[in-house]
Amino acid sequence: MSTNNDFILLKELVSLVENKGYAKTLNILKDNNTKGYEVNDPNDFLILEMVSKTFGISVDEIIKSRYSRGDMKYAIGFCVYYMYQGKSLGEIQKKVFKDRNKGLLFRYRQMIIELTKKDLPYFDIKQTLDKEFENFKKTNK
Repeated sequence: MSTNNDFILLKELVSLVENKGYAKTLNILKDNNTKGYEVNDPNDFLILEMVSKTFGISVDEIIKSRYSRGDMKYAIGFCVYYMYQGKSLGEIQKKVFKDRNKGLLFRYRQMIIELTKKDLPYFDIKQTLDKEFENFKKTNK
């Protein structure tokens, strides 16, 4: 029975290579193989988790999404804003947002810095996240 499944899998793989080409097939397999995110710094992980929970967007999506519009743009901005307090923009890009341009990360961070009361609901989100991070810092000293 396993032999039949192996044959079907191999047949599908050959068909995929014929239709998409070798390079695209390899990219598809790589993308599907690396769905999980890997963040080694506990502070970065905490920031990603808090922002993820606040926006209702998975951490994996925040890190790897190709398009940044609306809430996604602000979620990335908040992550960079809080991570920047302990790292350089280059470190953030190399260790967390590998597929993003440094200039883009800078602009998203700048959006968060320039939030005013007119920018609801993002201004309120910033106030809430600021309090959460302050409370976390106080309790974990």
